[in-house]
Amino acid sequence: MTEVEENANTVDALQQQPRLISTIFRCYRENFALFWRIMLPVILFGFLFDVGMNFSDSFFAPENLWRFDTARGLSVSEYPKSTGVDSGLIFIFHSFSVGFLWLAMCPLIFAIVEHRRGSEVTSRGAWRRARGQAGPILAAFFLLYLLGIVAFLPFSLLASGILPDAPSPYGSSLHLGLFLIVGVLIYWGVNWSLYNQSIIEGRKSTIASLRRSSELVRGVWGRAFGMYLLLTLMTLVLTSLILGLTLLVFSLTVPEFAPLREVLLSVRFLTLFVGGYVRISFENVPSFWSVGVMAMVNTLIHAFLVPVWAILTTHLYMERTATRSRDSEIPPTNQ
Repeated sequence: MTEVEENANTVDALQQQPRLISTIFRCYRENFALFWRIMLPVILFGFLFDVGMNFSDSFFAPENLWRFDTARGLSVSEYPKSTGVDSGLIFIFHSFSVGFLWLAMCPLIFAIVEHRRGSEVTSRGAWRRARGQAGPILAAFFLLYLLGIVAFLPFSLLASGILPDAPSPYGSSLHLGLFLIVGVLIYWGVNWSLYNQSIIEGRKSTIASLRRSSELVRGVWGRAFGMYLLLTLMTLVLTSLILGLTLLVFSLTVPEFAPLREVLLSVRFLTLFVGGYVRISFENVPSFWSVGVMAMVNTLIHAFLVPVWAILTTHLYMERTATRSRDSEIPPTNQ
């Protein structure tokens, strides 16, 4: 009997995946215009902030290099030390535009919930609902961002300054410490992934929303982690591929990007599908339009993916709350 139940559970889990994918596509298709109207103010702000930060960094640190790459888009920094084209493997992406777009998660989630209930909602109504929860939303956003920065700083310091020169036993210990830091961040990231939905539900404080999220994820942590990991990998590949195609267009139309042509028109372009990157660095400020296009493309990529995260987490949230409600209605069995 137990064997039959286990097989049934396995079949149900396999059948859930196509249903989940079709749910995400259907919800996105039916609410596409609404989602983008909701995100429009944050898209514009994120784009202007990204461009402004890069020009500001270049102004206050003119020795830094302008870097265009398929992993992060656009940045101004002292690394790499030399100009020219570089390529390799890297499994990371980062953009300020991602952070600001996350502020649109609550109004997006409200729109998704109301759509599931068959109610009409406007972008103004979604933002008005989110404005009523502005305190917990902003507090949770900056708390999670702060935790990420606090964890990233020692990680980058150890990885770039200490690990390469550390003796073997110490280097191994530091590597283990870094893996533990990443593991803890992933654990709490999955645990707190439903905090936006908890805020929309009416939790009055940030701590209460985070606690509610942890309660709902408990018991399905592995499944939630698997879904988030798959979407993260899709984000990495999609970001790398679209930014690579953008740089390829630049290499064919803008003389200063011509050195990229040899790499992007070779088989090395295929490494963008498996965590590869291509980068070009300049000492001087490139043309303003190339900076603007790269920043906008990077912002739009993440804007396209944020509603997918909202739909996925809301689906999981509603599934878990429905399960909890059914469980609480089951009367205790008399022994």
